[in-house]
Amino acid sequence: MLAAAAFRLVALPSAPPGMTHDEADHGLTAWAIVNGARDIYFTVGYGREPLYDYVTALVMAGTGPTILAPRLTSAYLSLLMIAATYAWARRAFGASVALLAAAGLAVGFWPVMAGRQALRSIALPALFAGAVLVFWRAIFVEEREEKEKGRRGEGERRRRGPTPFPPFSLFPFLPFLSAGILLGLTFYTYIPARGMWLAFPALAAYLALVAPPGERRPRRLLWGTALTLGVAFLVAAPLLLHLWRNPGLEVRIDELNAPLDAATVGEYGRLLDNALGALRLFTIEGDQTWRYNIPGKPFLGPVMGALFCAGLVVAGWLAVRGFVNRRNRVITDKAGLSSRTTGSPGAFLALAWLALGFAPVLVTGPGLSTTQAIGALPVLYVFPALAMAAGWHALRRPAGGRRVAAGFILALIFFAAVAAQTARDYFGRWANAPEVRVQYETTMVTALRYLDERGGAAAVSTITPGRFHTPAVALLTFRNPAAQPRWFDGRESLLFPAVAGGLLLVPGFTPIPAELQPYLAGATPIDELPMRPNDLDRPVRVYRLDRSGDDIARTMSPVMAGSEATIRFSDHIELVGYDLSTSDAQPGDTLTLVTAWRLGQPLPDASIFVHVIGPDGRPVAQADGLGAPGESWVAGDVLLQRHTVALPEDIPPGEYPVTVGVYTTSDGRRLTTEAGEEVVALATVTVRDE
Repeated sequence: MLAAAAFRLVALPSAPPGMTHDEADHGLTAWAIVNGARDIYFTVGYGREPLYDYVTALVMAGTGPTILAPRLTSAYLSLLMIAATYAWARRAFGASVALLAAAGLAVGFWPVMAGRQALRSIALPALFAGAVLVFWRAIFVEEREEKEKGRRGEGERRRRGPTPFPPFSLFPFLPFLSAGILLGLTFYTYIPARGMWLAFPALAAYLALVAPPGERRPRRLLWGTALTLGVAFLVAAPLLLHLWRNPGLEVRIDELNAPLDAATVGEYGRLLDNALGALRLFTIEGDQTWRYNIPGKPFLGPVMGALFCAGLVVAGWLAVRGFVNRRNRVITDKAGLSSRTTGSPGAFLALAWLALGFAPVLVTGPGLSTTQAIGALPVLYVFPALAMAAGWHALRRPAGGRRVAAGFILALIFFAAVAAQTARDYFGRWANAPEVRVQYETTMVTALRYLDERGGAAAVSTITPGRFHTPAVALLTFRNPAAQPRWFDGRESLLFPAVAGGLLLVPGFTPIPAELQPYLAGATPIDELPMRPNDLDRPVRVYRLDRSGDDIARTMSPVMAGSEATIRFSDHIELVGYDLSTSDAQPGDTLTLVTAWRLGQPLPDASIFVHVIGPDGRPVAQADGLGAPGESWVAGDVLLQRHTVALPEDIPPGEYPVTVGVYTTSDGRRLTTEAGEEVVALATVTVRDE
């Protein structure tokens, strides 16, 4: 556990470098919870179950809005997962298997990666392992009592109590109730939880089938399993009911179900390809996504993978022996693993757990498998541990203690080598890869820290200016209340703070197009942020804006001929000028229009449309877009928006008005001017024959 804690807590704020927008969104949601939000399901991104964010909010209440809070949550949940898996494996297979499995979870690359990322998926294996542990205790409580009676005298038993878990003995329903609560909470963690509950009735059915004649357990199993599942679905009911009433919330479900939908109409090719690709994940070829893995790195390395395959054979053998020897109450197999009441059921549960946790990847394929197969993570390392324990026992029989010591030393050396490889691959290779630094927005975090130190108004160019992307990253980065950032995409727009003297930051991924560069004539380059030579989005240039947006707008064509008047669309936005690349064109030409807008009250889902109107009053060409999201507008700022309009190749010669307007994409509603108009005519384009 100390090794696991070290791997998960060392350099936690800086590795992963920066943060992804998914991590930032968890922080954004958690901070909203701290400030009073109480949703049962969050619609951020593709939709999210809420438990992880509520736990993060508890941490964030002490740390404030920082990336450290959700990453600490993940680290703690990862440690709980290891502890619960160890406790269950010790009861199911013995101390050796439990210790070896915990060692793998402590230092393996995949569990370390999952324990350091601020993603809700890690909550699923932590809670599910806890539910399995409590359910296991509930099932085998009678066997523990009998074991205690045989191991201690009556006086000692009275002094220490009838069982290590007296509340469970006094209230036999309590452990099943506790297991049901934990299992129900898994539904609030991650989508794969909705199928993993099947492991519990499957285990109960197996135990009923392998129970020796006269065994009283089947009756206890029946009502205990029913109670566990009933409580679980009762706990999960509010979320499931909410999703049933709002079927459009889970966008991700529809995407993941595509292979299954195709199979229902007889097209099995995609599902088969995904399943075959997924089976390679264990030992041959892993997820190709830099965000969650070193591309191609399988779940397990060559040696661990071979042990995993051997462990599958051992587990299958143990599960089958449970049927073969059902008439014998206590049987010890040749591997030294008890197959009476724990070894065989433990092996069966491990196999069922692995199958159910891995099932989503069989449908979706190997892409993003490190998150989608997260339910199988705890039990993954149980199988190598089974193989190692079986080999250890085979060595111990003829030579006794010396080979036991040798086996211990070999295991220690083996896991030390795994730990060294994980440290090299994660902290060295993965965390410093240019692709990872891009996906974790390291450049943007660097730029935001620069602004945090300086304070003041600043316009920040970013590929993802929407609320749940760069602004969410800023929430977890800024500490200086004097910092006043605005967000825009420099590839299609320019944003000028209301007061001259603000800063403009432009990273390499959002170069300012030629049509907008003349408006930066008064901007003074003052800095270039230090980046690594191999960073893909360098350089990050910093400008001081010596002219205000209003000054820029005055150099453009007025929106009404012979007048400096502006046109206001409600209280949200005001058209103050424009520039059109040409008023003479030929069929197939592309027109470039730059419009200038003074921003007002925020308008979520806002967009600007430009139409070239034909003789019948309908658009013959159009362009929609907005580089500065409406929800983050700051009143008084001036936005320059570039529009590129491609004329049709077959457009007839003639005069074509160019109009502009504002609407909201969520409902298609157009804003109107003070005169009640939905569009404003700016200029006329003359199309001539070639």
